[in-house]
Amino acid sequence: MDKQTEKILKEENFTIVNLYVMAKKKAFLFFAVMALFFLMGIVYYYTTPKEYSTTSVLLVETQEGNDVGGLSSLAAVAGFGNGGVTGTSTLDPALYPVILQSKPYLEDLINSKVKSRNYEDSVTIFKYMVETMPGNYIAKFLKRPMAVFDEPTVIDDQARLESRPAVKSKYESLELLILYQMAERINYSAEGRILTIVVTMPEAELAYQFSLLVQKLLIDYSTEYLQEKQKGQVEYLEEQHLKSEENFKEAQATLTSFRERNQGIYLESQKAIEQNLNSDYNLKFELYRTISQELERARIELNSQKPIFTEIEPPFIPNRPSSPRWLITLAFCFALGFVFGLITVFVYYLRAYFLLKAQD
Repeated sequence: MDKQTEKILKEENFTIVNLYVMAKKKAFLFFAVMALFFLMGIVYYYTTPKEYSTTSVLLVETQEGNDVGGLSSLAAVAGFGNGGVTGTSTLDPALYPVILQSKPYLEDLINSKVKSRNYEDSVTIFKYMVETMPGNYIAKFLKRPMAVFDEPTVIDDQARLESRPAVKSKYESLELLILYQMAERINYSAEGRILTIVVTMPEAELAYQFSLLVQKLLIDYSTEYLQEKQKGQVEYLEEQHLKSEENFKEAQATLTSFRERNQGIYLESQKAIEQNLNSDYNLKFELYRTISQELERARIELNSQKPIFTEIEPPFIPNRPSSPRWLITLAFCFALGFVFGLITVFVYYLRAYFLLKAQD
């Protein structure tokens, strides 16, 4: 330490001019720290695989009314009333992000197949993520140094999908890891009826495929949630419809057979039997007709309960990576280097100050 700096510290003469003089004397240390952070930024940039993002903006529409797909008109022509089918077919937009982050949804997503430049045939997203493990190489090494000696992980897609249970009650640690990674790759925001989805993947075309899968599964899950109750009613009416149809045909056959056997016979007893058979036929026909109407109404309602997504901005194949970005990385490292450079110089003089005080 030079005498001028020592004098300033001893006398505690920390004027702006003196602070500038002291900082100037340690300019090398300051720029060395900045250079170190610049080097760290360069290393980070070149050791981090590129990621590609694509954005899709969806308008969640509400389908209302009593003429869904023309089915109500057809039902009216056939003699069936529409029953005042005025159901709405939409979920609260705030629920769509919940679906996007749910484990059943993400599990179906990672088991979907995509085409990658790393494979000749289509592979599941699970296989792709496990075998490629995208991420910063240095960070992965620091996290598990011994991983460099591990054998490459190979996933058998066919065997895994065949052994997949219908209802998942337990997830393996590797499955949970991929589920959480995929959840982080889906960013979303819901404002009113506008749903914005941003997905990120290590390949440009893969990001596009992934975005289409996210949308398709979201529509499937939303439709399933909306139609769950109505499907039960349709299934029940279909069972009753089959039973009433069998009973109606049985009563029709019985009445027809009786009339064929008793042509030209005008006994009162035969007329009474015919009237009873005819009444039973009319009753079962009316029941069959009523259930047919209710079934048609339920089917119309089921068809109406489908969410409608209009693509305001469809996904596209990105032509440049979204991360890491060279200028942003350098700017961030410059800011960190500047701050830590000042801190380093300050700590150096603070240490020198306390050492001088201790000598006194």
